[in-house]
Parts: sequence; C-alpha cells; structure tokens
Amino acid sequence: MKLIAYLSNGFPSLDDSLQRAIDFVNAGVDIIEADLPSPDPYLDSDYLKQRIFAALAQESDYELYMTSLLELKRRLPQAGFMINIYVETLDQMGVDRFSRFMDDMGEKEILLVGPGYAELRAALEERGYHASSFVTRAMLEQDLALAGKTNGFIYLEAFGDETTYSMTYPTLRDCVAKVREVIGPERHIYCGIGIHTAERLAEVRDSRADGAFLGSIVLRKEDNKEEQLSFIRELRRIADGT
Repeated sequence: MKLIAYLSNGFPSLDDSLQRAIDFVNAGVDIIEADLPSPDPYLDSDYLKQRIFAALAQESDYELYMTSLLELKRRLPQAGFMINIYVETLDQMGVDRFSRFMDDMGEKEILLVGPGYAELRAALEERGYHASSFVTRAMLEQDLALAGKTNGFIYLEAFGDETTYSMTYPTLRDCVAKVREVIGPERHIYCGIGIHTAERLAEVRDSRADGAFLGSIVLRKEDNKEEQLSFIRELRRIADGT
C-alpha cells in the first residue's frame, strides 16, 4: 500500500517545505501530495488552514510554488507527486497555465478540491489529466455515479462521523470493495481523513485500498524531526505488513 504524505507547500518557507518532502520520501513515503495553497481552503481542517495562510503570507506568487515543486521533482525522480488544488484556484490560474506546469512535472494525478466547476474537470480530462473524485462513508449514489464517470483516483473517506456511515457498506473494506466494483481494477482508491493512529493505518491496509493519505498524523510531530521520520518508517512497515 502506498503512503501519501501531505506537504504544506511553502510552510514555513518554500526552502523548508522542499527539504521536508525530501526527508519524507527518504523515510518511506511513496507520493508527495503538494498543494498550491488556496486563499480560502474551506474544506481543510483549522490546523491545515493556519499553515496554508502562513505560507501565503510569506509568499503569494504561484510561479514560485511551481518552480519549487519542479526542483523537488528533479531531486526526487523516484517519488510520485500529486498536485492538490482547489477548483477556485484553478479557475483563477487558468487551465492552460496549470497544464503547462503539470506537463513540466510529468505528472497526471490531480487532487481536485471543491464542488462544482464541471467544465474545469472536463477541460483537465480532455488534456489527459486524471482529476480525483470524493466518496464519503455514506456511499451516496451521486458520489458513486461521479466516481464511475471520472478518470482519476477515488479519494475515499477513511474515518469520520459513524452516524453517517452507510448501513449497506458498514466497514471500510465493504466501501473499498463497492468503489472497486464501480471504477474497475485499473484506477486507484486512496483513503484519507481520520487516519490519526497506526492502528487506523493498519485498518486501511486491510481494507485493500491502494494507498493512505498521511496528514496531521505526521505533521503534528514535526517539532521533533527525528521522531517524525522514525514514525514514518514505522508507518512504512505497517503499510507493507511487515
């Protein structure tokens, strides 16, 4: 199972976030989820919002964020990269400019955040990019329908408010199996949200998902770099089942 680490791009500086990503990959992370920070990250947690706002206060030029990620790609040719961008930011930047950046990165996977803007998703898909769709543990018909129509990976809610969980698909493994039935064998299912403990990561692994997003479970340990990297190595072993 792949480990996907969220990179607070530009926090506390672009140089610092670049080095953090290198450390993450060297410790066992497979894919870096790097954001182009949004001025209105309305779907992020308060913890991540503060990091995003701090990054933008330090640097607001998206060209510099993209240049930093291209340098990171050069230094980490063995790693995968997933670009996290809000639909509003993409709309402001323009699909053409974003496409040039993605081509320079040599990447196709986009974590497209936010509802609506169907025309942006269509424009990305027409250019050969793979834009994600989101499925919650409620397993709503409209979410599954979109998952079946789109071409990107599925971001599946791992853990949340249990009162909202589907009665038809009560376990995470049930949800993964249903999503797999909808999208087929080729596309990826990555689980995120609520993976706050090593035990929950093991549950994601046992669900047969293709990967797990590591967010605050890792970021909250960055005051002690060695402890943080040791913890990532432990998560690597769990993901591998060793």
